[in-house]
Amino acid sequence: MNGIRDLLSRVTFEGNELDRLPYPEIRNTLEEHSIARITGLFDPDEVLSARRTIENQFDSRNDRKHDPRDPEAIRGNLQKLQVGAVTPDYSSSVPRFLRMLFNPIFAEDIYGMRKLFIRLARFRNLVYELPVDFAVHGTDQELWTAARIHQYPRGGGFMAAHRDDVTAAVVKEAGLKLYLQAYLIMSKKGEDFKAGGAFIEYQGQGVDYEEACDVGDVLVYNERVIHGVADIDPLEPLDLATLSGRIAAFVTLFRHLKPLSTESAR
Repeated sequence: MNGIRDLLSRVTFEGNELDRLPYPEIRNTLEEHSIARITGLFDPDEVLSARRTIENQFDSRNDRKHDPRDPEAIRGNLQKLQVGAVTPDYSSSVPRFLRMLFNPIFAEDIYGMRKLFIRLARFRNLVYELPVDFAVHGTDQELWTAARIHQYPRGGGFMAAHRDDVTAAVVKEAGLKLYLQAYLIMSKKGEDFKAGGAFIEYQGQGVDYEEACDVGDVLVYNERVIHGVADIDPLEPLDLATLSGRIAAFVTLFRHLKPLSTESAR
């Protein structure tokens, strides 16, 4: 734990205004350490208020199956439970068990997350050295912001260790010089869940790097980082009826793909 606290102390930046963060230093830190943390950019009370809104209206009966051959589905509001590993074309195999609540910024703001998603996406863009509103409200250079919430349920939600190789390749094919993933912490270990959580490989072993963070912190990592989510409260009964466990918000740049027909996908 002391090792990860020492690392976080060297990669942490504090600031509550987007246009006053030291972006060159953040990029240098990502190049050197592959991760960075930003504190103060989001008000924890605002984040918790948004989470309560989502929890209060959450209904597990809204879970839907999603055919990956229909990329338009995630460009609207979609709640899906994702269990498994292999994609239809066998291009990816990362075992996982989580719920994703897709809520693009240009879709209806059903969760009250729009302001938070926009702020997080603009931060991402400034680290990327892109125009501040690039792909925030629509599609630019075939890229769009897949704003969404990840929930790893109590009772075994997890994601196996991996690198973001596929997503990184898509972003770089679009002409961006680097790849990064920025996400907003919306839950706290010790309060919302007791065991498990997000981890990275550091000095040859997996370490829980969110345990030393708080709700409202932003964590950033690049494609070199091996990361995942260790089983959330694995000895507790599985809870799919509520928004339990670990929760985080993402604004990943996705490529706008055309739907594949059943025939063309064979």
